[in-house]
Amino acid sequence: MNNTNPAVAMAGGGYGRDWWYDVYPNVLYYGVAALFPDVANEAYIQRRVAEQFCKADSVLNGNYDYSYFDYAQMKGMRNQIPFQQDAAGGHAWVLLSAYHKFGDKRFLNRSESAIEALLNQKESRFYEILLPFGTYTAARLNAEQGTHYDVTKLLNWIFDGCQSKDGRYGWGVIDEKWGDFDVSGLQGSITDGGGYAFFMNSVAMAWPLVPLVKYEPQYAKAIGKYMLNVVNASRLFYPDQVDNAHQWLPEMINLTHGIIGYEGLRKFDDYGKPALKGISPVSTGDGPKWAAGQPKESMFSLYSTSITGVFGAIVNKTEVEGILALNCNVTDFYAENKFPVFLYYNPYKEARTVSYSSVNRIDLFDIVSKRYLAKGKRGRIGIRLPAREAALVVVLPAGTRLQADGSKIKAGDVIIAYQ
Repeated sequence: MNNTNPAVAMAGGGYGRDWWYDVYPNVLYYGVAALFPDVANEAYIQRRVAEQFCKADSVLNGNYDYSYFDYAQMKGMRNQIPFQQDAAGGHAWVLLSAYHKFGDKRFLNRSESAIEALLNQKESRFYEILLPFGTYTAARLNAEQGTHYDVTKLLNWIFDGCQSKDGRYGWGVIDEKWGDFDVSGLQGSITDGGGYAFFMNSVAMAWPLVPLVKYEPQYAKAIGKYMLNVVNASRLFYPDQVDNAHQWLPEMINLTHGIIGYEGLRKFDDYGKPALKGISPVSTGDGPKWAAGQPKESMFSLYSTSITGVFGAIVNKTEVEGILALNCNVTDFYAENKFPVFLYYNPYKEARTVSYSSVNRIDLFDIVSKRYLAKGKRGRIGIRLPAREAALVVVLPAGTRLQADGSKIKAGDVIIAYQ
């Protein structure tokens, strides 16, 4: 978190009073806690976070029209920073996670309350990262609790971006080609200097959006196509993946050994480096813009790059270039993930076949088409993907009996499909 020093925070320095900066670290903490569930005091901290968010949503009572929230005073605050109503999405995700961890129905009720506050906005107020977590939460609540939240509206708010002058105007998902490079799928400002994408934001969106398709599989094709684009374009943040002409610090290209990337990617250079005049895009950083005297190597961003483990966990290559196998369980925290689930999207104009390998006999069932792709097979098992279509494949032990339960499909007592 920024400004953990109380004196600095009270003086209003830096981003200490910017709502997403307070909420997002708690989302991250819940994610890490799911991966490492036996750390001392962990559950105590998680419950304290949930209690604070629960109280905050109660105080806000559906009105998130604030720049930030003072969790010590339990009071919404306004300053020069535009209102961040999509903080409700972060509240909702944490509270739903807390409900599944602790079983306290107050957390479920307040998660639903936060989603309702989010949907009561008249237009997108997307900024940075919290709206995608709210969108996932809405989809999961629909599946598990029988709510009827408009997930399509929330997805459109993410990808079309904020068009309101009262919010973070121009924040959304880029759908363009800059120079000779396709940058579609990257997230950030679609207006700042013609476009300014950020590494952290572009990667972190995969965390909630990929598992979302398990709960509302009608979005499998859209999310599969989006992921192919963002994974491809995200290479442009790494200095060893960009030619010298398109990056700010080519003379330090070996400094990070291909591990730490630039913070951002601009359509045009924002710092006026003569060698970059007319070049598009430019891999660059954000820090020197805000703090004079920073060393030039601060263009490389540990803060931005650290989240790339999300891609590392979700994204798998197949033998067909351009077709990914996306793990839908690995970031679906605080959920019952008994059977592996993978999302495949075929971008080609003709059908293609990829393979899934197993030493044991398995059945492969596609949630999208509601049909078996393989039964009782082992070794390299072919999965045929129609042209420009997606498959959401559940891997089951061979002979697993499936049965319908209303709109759900179950394998024993485990729900594998909600619609």
